[in-house]
Amino acid sequence: MLDEHFPDMASFHAQQAAEFALNAIEVHQSGRFSRTHDLPALAANVSAPPRIAKLASLLTPAYISARYPDTAGPKITRSRAESYLDAARRIVRWARRQLR
Repeated sequence: MLDEHFPDMASFHAQQAAEFALNAIEVHQSGRFSRTHDLPALAANVSAPPRIAKLASLLTPAYISARYPDTAGPKITRSRAESYLDAARRIVRWARRQLR
């Protein structure tokens, strides 16, 4: 999507990938999941290390900015989308290791 000039959609899907990964850990640990898009809260729920919590904080605005582009959030540029994608990849990679 990013290569097709849709940084907002790429960012939204990056946030969703990280959210689902954190939710998978939460279900694995407790049998339940939180109905929230707040990635730092999800990271805290699964006792993620500080580096993952920091990535979650970086990625959280992607949800609002991508879905509601007329809000006061940060404008999603290609550069920002790339940083969101990188954060999501790192969170998903960490989550996979937790589920082994």
